[in-house]
Amino acid sequence: MAPVPRVKRRRLLQAALSCLAASPWQARAQQVIPLADMHSHYGMITRRMADSGFAEELRSQSVSLAAWKIIADSRWIRPTQTGIEQVSEPKPGELSAHFHHHLDRMRAYLGAHRLNVVLTPADVDRAHPGEPAVVIASEGADFLEGRVEALDTAYAKGLRHLQLVHYIRTPVGDFQTKAPVHNGLSRMGQELVRACNDMGILVDLAHCTAPAVEQALELSRKPVVWSHGWVDGDGGSWQDPYGYLRRRLSLRLARRIAAEGGVVGLWGLALSRPGLWPVAAGDTLAYAREIVKLVDAIGADHVAFGSDIEGVGSNWVLNDYGHLRKVVAHLQDLKLPASVIEKVAYANYARVLRTALDVSGK
Repeated sequence: MAPVPRVKRRRLLQAALSCLAASPWQARAQQVIPLADMHSHYGMITRRMADSGFAEELRSQSVSLAAWKIIADSRWIRPTQTGIEQVSEPKPGELSAHFHHHLDRMRAYLGAHRLNVVLTPADVDRAHPGEPAVVIASEGADFLEGRVEALDTAYAKGLRHLQLVHYIRTPVGDFQTKAPVHNGLSRMGQELVRACNDMGILVDLAHCTAPAVEQALELSRKPVVWSHGWVDGDGGSWQDPYGYLRRRLSLRLARRIAAEGGVVGLWGLALSRPGLWPVAAGDTLAYAREIVKLVDAIGADHVAFGSDIEGVGSNWVLNDYGHLRKVVAHLQDLKLPASVIEKVAYANYARVLRTALDVSGK
């Protein structure tokens, strides 16, 4: 399918933004500001899924949308003193089996706790405080094992949000923490972006190198997200001494994602000695200030929460949705306009997700 011209793409974005005022969630926001999270591992790493309280937490904290992410390469990575590294090589078939095992566990939990699953644009619109909806997501497309056609099975099981790369070597493309070998996205990675557009899966560029981000933005006919991370200057390099530095997204690319209608999520990492990333453990006010800075830098329509709950281990500023609710209170205290808070807290992710899922005009 021929790509949509950029001018037309921007007009479609403007139309989507203008429709936001009439969207179903906004009237409900008069009562409580819903929360959305573009990147959560709640109940997957430091908590046991079965008794994690994930469902109860979503309901009690008025979380309306949560991208619940399988870590597609978790079996083959380990934390080190400087970041996260690949420690072993998966055998053929192991990545697929690992992914589908965890996906089936997630689906069983969602069914047992009667949590709604987002499959269509209408499901996004139905999500609201008290009746949360979960977006089945994957951190890494490693489970495809180089075959775009393997996406069909994951889609049939409910996958609707796909991050292309993570921490292990992959035929999809280059990632921020290791020396590049693909010069961005591979041919397979480029086909994957197109396939996600065609099927109705949100493309997530978190962890991608700058060339991979550039290529994905050129290819995608729909807005994309950078679900979690932070924005700083020229961005990170795989040669930086620490993983959190390598994971920087440049301001230029953050603005490019925004210009194409996309959304950038701020992660919940904390540093014991805050430096370039000035957020210490548990400091929800510092996190809120970083949200305000990002809004000023790339625009209120393009910032969201990407908590990375449990994904940052003990180095967290956000470890449950009560903490994220505190962030909303801080944003109010910092005099961020109510309309902007509502966009950051919920509406921006809802909009971009709804757009990605809509395949009616493909």
